[in-house]
Amino acid sequence: MLNTVHENKNKCEGNMIFYFTATGNGKFTAERIAGALNEQTVNITDCIQDGRCLFEVAEGENVGIIAPVYFYGIPIIVSEFLEKVRLSSKHGYYSYAVLHCGGTAGDAARYIRRAASPEAIFCMVAPNNYSLMFKLESKSEASDMLDAAEKETDKIIDRIKNKATGVFNPVPGAFSGLVTPVTYQLYVRGRKTKKFKVNEKCTGCKLCEKICPRKTIDCINKKPVWKKPQCELCLACLNRCPNAAIEYGKSAVNGQYINPRVRLP
Repeated sequence: MLNTVHENKNKCEGNMIFYFTATGNGKFTAERIAGALNEQTVNITDCIQDGRCLFEVAEGENVGIIAPVYFYGIPIIVSEFLEKVRLSSKHGYYSYAVLHCGGTAGDAARYIRRAASPEAIFCMVAPNNYSLMFKLESKSEASDMLDAAEKETDKIIDRIKNKATGVFNPVPGAFSGLVTPVTYQLYVRGRKTKKFKVNEKCTGCKLCEKICPRKTIDCINKKPVWKKPQCELCLACLNRCPNAAIEYGKSAVNGQYINPRVRLP
């Protein structure tokens, strides 16, 4: 279970879903579960930036964690949040995690289990946003994937209602136990911001500065500057740039993706 304490700072009545999202998939799933189970959604990025880490959970209620799969592991910001969060609960609660992947989840369940020990872990496929390595789905293909994701989420909702336990990962991929540790370290040690650059399409709208979960970007002279050596590599800035002005090293940008079924700030 998540870290439990007997003090409380942020009183939340009802069940809670903590989610991280760069381009909307996490919020998409969080809102669907929240609507079905009368739960509250809490943005992990907001918690990290505001320093909020203490929450109260009533007896028998649910605590959910929703995150994307990065290089067969979980985002650094999610690990950091799970280390800091403290839940006040007198008599316990049911916890679960939902992990999104673009194709295969690898052994990402192991990383979320280490960080939070949820009673149930659900892995599911959603449209990909890692355009530096993969060609993104067309709008019609992404729509079909979101339809399938909604149906899969409904199955997860039923399992949450029944307090299911265990790991439900229909897409681990081949040799996930061997591949995941190597692949995930490429992400942990990488995430180099020096590879980000902007082209002549940049209009200085400052959206990238606003949405960066790590506050890595400053707009100077109406152009974004990545001021830290590493970032989350969530690609929110690249995918959500209205003019497709952001590039990353020599990698070809194979499209942009934003979940069309949620409203993002």
